[in-house]
Amino acid sequence: MFYRTAFKWLTITFIALAAFLIVLLFLGYLLKENEITTTKLKVQLELEAYQKQEKENRRKNMFSHMPTSLSPLEKSQQETIANNLSCQTDKQCFLLHTHSKAIGCVVTVNTKGAAILLKVYSKNENQRLLSNDCQQEYNKQRELFAQCINSQCSF
Repeated sequence: MFYRTAFKWLTITFIALAAFLIVLLFLGYLLKENEITTTKLKVQLELEAYQKQEKENRRKNMFSHMPTSLSPLEKSQQETIANNLSCQTDKQCFLLHTHSKAIGCVVTVNTKGAAILLKVYSKNENQRLLSNDCQQEYNKQRELFAQCINSQCSF
């Protein structure tokens, strides 16, 4: 009788310990998987933050080589160009003639930027003078096409 009771309690203890160990192993596995996922997400967030910082730096430095004596219209165009360079496909990028050597005679922008600049150009058409420098630039760059590279419009 004593052996029967001892065996019964030993069996119950063994089953309880086995269940406890299985639960611990399962929790360890979940912790390991969570750590891997968290590490991947952390790397992805750091990469996105780095890309965003690089994009901001490029946007700020894009026109740093340009003269500072721009007209208000040219400054507005410059800002519109800088804010509308993002794209996902080549179809979203357009080449535009700015008619301004200070900004760059030919620029690339996305569809939103193209719509804004074309509207501005149509309103200020009588003020715009086509310089010989830009005319020569247009003749040189007839074969250019806009494309989306690294989520930025370029030619």
